[in-house]
Amino acid sequence: MTANINTILILGATSGLGEAFTRYFYSKNKKVIASGRRLNRLDTLKSELPGLETVQIDVSDIPSLEANLTSIFTTYPNIDSIFVIAGKQEIGQFTEPSTTSAEAIASEITVNLTAPLCIARVAVPHLLKLGKPATFLTVTSGLAFIPLPAYPVYNATKAGLHLFNVTLRTQLTGTNVNVIELAPPYVDTELDAKNRDKVVEMQGGEDKAVKPMPLKDYMEVTTAALEKGGEKEVATGFSAMGVNAWRGAFQPILDQFGFAG
Repeated sequence: MTANINTILILGATSGLGEAFTRYFYSKNKKVIASGRRLNRLDTLKSELPGLETVQIDVSDIPSLEANLTSIFTTYPNIDSIFVIAGKQEIGQFTEPSTTSAEAIASEITVNLTAPLCIARVAVPHLLKLGKPATFLTVTSGLAFIPLPAYPVYNATKAGLHLFNVTLRTQLTGTNVNVIELAPPYVDTELDAKNRDKVVEMQGGEDKAVKPMPLKDYMEVTTAALEKGGEKEVATGFSAMGVNAWRGAFQPILDQFGFAG
């Protein structure tokens, strides 16, 4: 895959998977445009990685998102790969209204589902115009396939994004744009940092709680799979179980209807 990437835009580059991919592609001597909402994190990355380009964008600001992306594509017309990695995860119990709020629900849906679709609306036409191999990648989760009770909204947003990827891939059949979905398992990042103690408690304490996969280990497995290519969903461990079950059940139906997703 790296051979087809020359200039990459990473949305959500200031921590976790986004920062890890920024550093990975930078190490491969690719032109990287790192984007995120936290300017101080972008400045730190830029100081550590000479030549890195940075653009401050908050993907939750939907009214400004498409204009900001259009501006980026004007400034960097050679962008051939777009990784949408920004995400948000909240815990909540719908039997206990105090654990959720309408604002929090709307915010999680906006970041995880609405924003990627709005990004695709601008990004896909840009990539199609290039006339050469291009990549549009989003990050879902193993929870898109095997939902856990602690994350009701997150589960739903990632399942929705997975189905969008299947649809978009079908629409782009025969074009130069490759649609890839990363479906990580539980990885040790900042995504769940503020809720980790609570989730550990819900699982019965440290001894019983599921341990996250080290970020370094996840990146080694995932970048190897991306370099090899050929997979629609890139998953490992718990996530691979869900992806394989979904493909096993639905691929025959997709084939019957002639859907390439």
